[in-house]
Amino acid sequence: MVSAESEHQEQADVVLTLSQHVLRLHGFLDQHLGPALTRQGLTRAELDVLGALAGSGAPYELRPKELRARLLLTTGGVSNVLRRLETRGLVSSNPDPTDGRGQLVRLTTDGTATARSAAVATTAALARALSPVPYETLTDALHLLHSILNTVDEAPALNPGPRHPAKI
Repeated sequence: MVSAESEHQEQADVVLTLSQHVLRLHGFLDQHLGPALTRQGLTRAELDVLGALAGSGAPYELRPKELRARLLLTTGGVSNVLRRLETRGLVSSNPDPTDGRGQLVRLTTDGTATARSAAVATTAALARALSPVPYETLTDALHLLHSILNTVDEAPALNPGPRHPAKI
């Protein structure tokens, strides 16, 4: 018979090992993503913002607070990234017609092209990195990680808001 203490320890070991594996995989993928981003002239945060805008559908615009929530960036982080992207002509910022105090950030034509090009380049880099892994293993992992993320996202006690916004 398994004691409650040993069952608790086994669960703690699984949680720790899973976390270590996820973080290790993140680091591995980040190493492969970095060169692709450098060739595109983008930072990870810039890629994420362009991707969020492109993924929002036409007219490819969001409020800065929507970007913060989707990407877990700080207010200052979003402002810095948007300033860099606007300087490069990849996004434009315009008054929100439904909220006189707010802004809408929109992909420009160049921003849309850059987002597409970056998506192709980074997807290719990640596909190369994961090419030794059987497709079935990748799909199994995708479904399991999706299930874990849905569960923690829906647990209010575990999800009081942005957990650890990325710093830029």
